[in-house]
Amino acid sequence: MRRAADVTLVLVLLLACAAALLAGGPAATPADALAALAGGGTPEARIVVFGLRLPRLLLGIGVGAALALAGAALQSLLGNPLADPFLLGISGGGAAAATAAFALLPVAALGLVPAAAMAGAAGATALVWWMARGPLGPSSTRMILAGVAVNAAASAAILTILSVAPSPRLPGALAVTMGSLASANGAAVAWLAPYLFVPAFVLLLHGRDLGLLATGEESAAALGVEVGTVRRRVFLAAAALSGGAVAFAGVIGFVGLVTPHLCRMVWGQSTRRLLPRAALAGAALMVLGDLVARRAVAPAELPVGVVTALLGVPFFVVLLRRTP
Repeated sequence: MRRAADVTLVLVLLLACAAALLAGGPAATPADALAALAGGGTPEARIVVFGLRLPRLLLGIGVGAALALAGAALQSLLGNPLADPFLLGISGGGAAAATAAFALLPVAALGLVPAAAMAGAAGATALVWWMARGPLGPSSTRMILAGVAVNAAASAAILTILSVAPSPRLPGALAVTMGSLASANGAAVAWLAPYLFVPAFVLLLHGRDLGLLATGEESAAALGVEVGTVRRRVFLAAAALSGGAVAFAGVIGFVGLVTPHLCRMVWGQSTRRLLPRAALAGAALMVLGDLVARRAVAPAELPVGVVTALLGVPFFVVLLRRTP
């Protein structure tokens, strides 16, 4: 059954990719796009497919995989089914830092925006963890409240930065807050790659440790897990994934919350088994969400964050009602 589910997941991702390339907008019909992919077609169709749709597709795959991996890792590490980079303020912290970098850094240093977003996400993660710890350890309620506080502070910081930012920098700074793949290009995909592959490798390497930590820190330590080291590495990896996603696509919520839970329904609770499948499912969800965002109100375009929120908010309410 799980093998069939694996095949189905890969097919869904492939079909989503094909739909994004063939039916991504009115600029090129499916027939024109198919001809371009086959090596023919008009020059205009090739520009649309390879210059616009393909980078957007690759960025969507990377961002969706990053958010889903971060969410799955945080849920296992914190033992909290509501953990998600968006809800916990991690994406908000990354967005505030990225907005500040866009607004304040000189043009020659804008390549540091992803690093700034990662640092902001890491700081927000540490702050939420510190705020959520009580006499009996962190609880789901305290974690969510801490995330609300950090998100509020990040929103205030972003609004302050936007109000004083030089006008030539406003488009880039505003893009961080919107949650969209519309500005995707080959350079963005290349810049995102190290912020995806390196932390993803770290999380997959610690898949077994995360599974043991989900049963409790004392049990994991008794089985040989270096709890402090693993926690720091996973926090930093999740911050890198969230910060990279925010830097190149803005704040996109609920992908990291919904995807791991959907995968657990099919593949069970094993974190080692969950992580790679969550990455594939997150990529598929992001690509499909972006396709809906482009086509729902065509010729206008919705931010993909709107689509993921429409899916994620009801899911969050159900989880909140079921969580003790």
